[in-house]
Amino acid sequence: MRFQQVRSRVATYMLVPLLAVLVVYFLNLLVLPSRSFISPTEALFIEGIVFLNLGICLLMGRGGMSFASFRAALLSAEAEAVCGVESVGPAELMRRDSWKPKGFRRASLVLLLIGGLLIITYFGSV
Repeated sequence: MRFQQVRSRVATYMLVPLLAVLVVYFLNLLVLPSRSFISPTEALFIEGIVFLNLGICLLMGRGGMSFASFRAALLSAEAEAVCGVESVGPAELMRRDSWKPKGFRRASLVLLLIGGLLIITYFGSV
């Protein structure tokens, strides 16, 4: 990859979370009044933890199952539950499928950066 492409991707990965953090911060200031049960700065910490958890969950992915294998496993489990007929079970489909993590790396990276920036903003404003 060329330096220009790397630089533009890094700028994109930092610009999107920064804009999201600014939007969340100002929405907290508008939506949460200062006399509510939770202050806008405390909401930043909670939202930061939520975004970090969502990013980690997306990074882990769905255990290597492709969408087609997931649909087939779900259909065979439904057929067995409704009709009582033995078919190719989900365990057999999972054994045939590759067990590489297929997470959503870009989306999880953005969510992790948003969560980290929200927590940094919380500690900076306390």
